[in-house]
Amino acid sequence: MTDTKHLSLYIGNHGKSDGIEDYITLITAIMGRRGIDVKVSSTLDPEAINLIIDEFTNYVENRRIANFKRAHPHSKTIFVLTEFTVRNWGVTSFNNFGGPLDAATIVLFDVYLRFVRDDFGKIEAGRVLRLLCYSPLLAMQLLPTIMKLILRIFFKRFSHPVKFLRSNHRTIYFHMRYLGLMASLHYADAVITSHEKVIEGVAREDGRPLEHFGVLYPELDPETVIDKLMLDKKLFMEITGSVTQYRQKWIERINTQLTTLGLQNVFYYCRALPFSFLASDEPAHRGAYSLHPPQTRSWPYSSPTRLFRALSVDHNLPILTHHFHQNPIEDVCFELKGTASFVELYEMFNDRSRLRNFIEPKLKRYNEIVTARNDTLAQHVRKLLIPAEPAT
Repeated sequence: MTDTKHLSLYIGNHGKSDGIEDYITLITAIMGRRGIDVKVSSTLDPEAINLIIDEFTNYVENRRIANFKRAHPHSKTIFVLTEFTVRNWGVTSFNNFGGPLDAATIVLFDVYLRFVRDDFGKIEAGRVLRLLCYSPLLAMQLLPTIMKLILRIFFKRFSHPVKFLRSNHRTIYFHMRYLGLMASLHYADAVITSHEKVIEGVAREDGRPLEHFGVLYPELDPETVIDKLMLDKKLFMEITGSVTQYRQKWIERINTQLTTLGLQNVFYYCRALPFSFLASDEPAHRGAYSLHPPQTRSWPYSSPTRLFRALSVDHNLPILTHHFHQNPIEDVCFELKGTASFVELYEMFNDRSRLRNFIEPKLKRYNEIVTARNDTLAQHVRKLLIPAEPAT
């Protein structure tokens, strides 16, 4: 009988587990339910299957992963991908949803980062040509910074001009992650994704096929969700996370509807909650419902992890303003559709039997779908865990 390896969830490239706790919990739970042992480790293990959650900005870690695979070519690594690869304005990066100025910044740092770091790939002629094409936009964007630098040099005025870097920090960071992943995919034996759309646009630079084992789907315990859902909460919709202009418009739209319906004294106004509220252990400070509009009107992706947290951690019922039909957890949520929706939400809050009748069949159907998909995912992983029998 052959020995079975274990899964080693490598977190060394993240430095610490902060920010990836949800993925650690999710992976451990999914694999554990299917008899696959998962150990969290800060070292790469040649005797295990190494799972690496996408974060390839650290030069030392990128070299460590590359050297590990060269030293142990038969050891298997699976990358867990969590960001969207988006091509916009002729430029590809992670989460590149911005306009031409963001594209110009990406093009600039695409060349610069490849120049100063040998782990991000070579500078090709096409990349330099693209930079030249975007140079007029870059000149416009950098002109205030250049003027401040001149004044600082000649008149000893103004602090060091870092506004450009600060205002574009998120864009630059995501492109560093994109470059690191593209260079490191050479060492991945397979990938797992956090969302159905994450795999789109992902390919090795050398053209070799990349095996996608599947998507991670959180599984929900129906009785636990129903027993804790909206318990000791107030009747209002809360929004957590970034409050963009589009999300602010949704807050104002809902509050106007509540006023028009005369419900504002019983169905309190929708509001965004700061981190101080989120850190509170008092459920009475939290809303029975959580509102989940996209970040912008044209935002193309659902947020299944946020919906899962609402149901399993915050214990409020997620309200969708747009159904993307991308992830089965969207079907567990309540979709906002005009005046009748407020009546239904009001009645569910005051009658738990209505709440149970609404969500129980949805949870059952959701678990049927995701359990089957997670079974398939685990089967792919198990094939790597158990070495092939020698030919007779």
